[in-house]
Amino acid sequence: ATEASTSTDIDPTSSSEASEMEAKSAAKRWVPDSGFYLERFGKAGEELPVSGAWLYNSAVRPVPLPSVCLKLLILPVFWFLSVLFHRQQRNLMMDWKVPGEPGQEVTLARTLPGGWQVAINAACVVVLSGYAMSAYIFHQKILDNVLNPLFTPRTHTRHVAISVLMFAISIGSSFFLTENWVPAAAGLFMFFGYAICGRTIQSSSSGRGQIGLGPSRSQDDVGMSFHTHGPCPESGVQQGKCVKATLLGGELGVGQAGGELRFASVQLDPFAVADDAVLVEISPSGACTYRGPCGRANIFRLDCLLVLLLSFGLHLPQFIIGGGGFNQCAGVVELVVSLIYIPVGYTCFAVFGFRVGLTCRWSMMVVLVLCLWPVINLVLGGKGCATLTDLVSQAFLPQIWDPHATTFQFNRGFAACTESAYAVGGETLLVASTTIAAWVHIMSNFSFLFGFLSGMSQMAFSKAEVQKVSIA
Repeated sequence: ATEASTSTDIDPTSSSEASEMEAKSAAKRWVPDSGFYLERFGKAGEELPVSGAWLYNSAVRPVPLPSVCLKLLILPVFWFLSVLFHRQQRNLMMDWKVPGEPGQEVTLARTLPGGWQVAINAACVVVLSGYAMSAYIFHQKILDNVLNPLFTPRTHTRHVAISVLMFAISIGSSFFLTENWVPAAAGLFMFFGYAICGRTIQSSSSGRGQIGLGPSRSQDDVGMSFHTHGPCPESGVQQGKCVKATLLGGELGVGQAGGELRFASVQLDPFAVADDAVLVEISPSGACTYRGPCGRANIFRLDCLLVLLLSFGLHLPQFIIGGGGFNQCAGVVELVVSLIYIPVGYTCFAVFGFRVGLTCRWSMMVVLVLCLWPVINLVLGGKGCATLTDLVSQAFLPQIWDPHATTFQFNRGFAACTESAYAVGGETLLVASTTIAAWVHIMSNFSFLFGFLSGMSQMAFSKAEVQKVSIA
């Protein structure tokens, strides 16, 4: 709470400069703060108030989370439905002769004794599956220690740097969907994870309508708790300047003044497309004080939406075709990219699917419209579940569990990729690459499908009243 609170030190020389900067900004403004790109206010290198945004990602609870037991009961149902969807999708694509490579069979010699190779195959499946499930189980620690600082950095320069990197990954990956689908798709969704879990923060904002991004520097808001100079008790509470907000769930403890800390969703403009949120402290008397910004998801910036359109949007047909099991390329690239992506993707989609994506109507629209829920999630979930099912059931590699075989057939993806992977790591690399590639989209899409469905059901049948407050 202390880190997220705004400063109360007043710089007497800054008022005229702030007024002049505000006037110039208002004269040229045609979209909200950071609505088109990440804007910078204040001195270069100045640290941004990101603590509230980190806390928001980690602790906001718009609805109660489903229990672990319920998730374990739903997972087999998700698996069955996803595989069934994938089978139908692939059969239709084969009947319609969709362009792309469904899989070329290659016959190769085993380089290890059969018993040893079967044992190594089993170890690959078990260990890599354990790695994926561990990333899902410990996604909260990954978020707190890695992704929050990475996707919502403390300085504007780092914000710009991670944005440029993610933009490059997304656009670059989209051109390889027909050559090596799994790494390309992972690149696209790594960018999407950044867009939904990274949050835009400013050192200050243009006015009370943008205080989710940072404290207001507007002279009209002087004396209010959400002004850059902090509250001014002498001026009293001016009701006309209060900001209406909706309280969100989440255990935050006690604030610096002894009140209850809460998250609040702010939407001063009913037509604003954003999920702006703030950290507030509610005193025993009911007074609501601003303690810091929680930011706005990057997906609501137009530059992120433009990159999403240029990468995912323009290449949607190739993406869907690959989701049907076409254009696969087992090998080192698929293995390494999948290992890197899984902790990132699982964490982002678990956080957004079960919590952050349910905080306001615009976050839910991201799931329904931009993610084409539930179709895309069934395509991807089906691709992952069916790939692992086919590997274990000997559809891709009939000799995977045969200790007496001296040769083996492999029919997943391009023959050139299979031969190249075999030259590097033999049958072991083919099994390892296929296993981890299967897990790339399993639990992330489980989170989006079950998390969103669970959250919407609880909202529809919950009798809890919406709590409104006025931030003074």
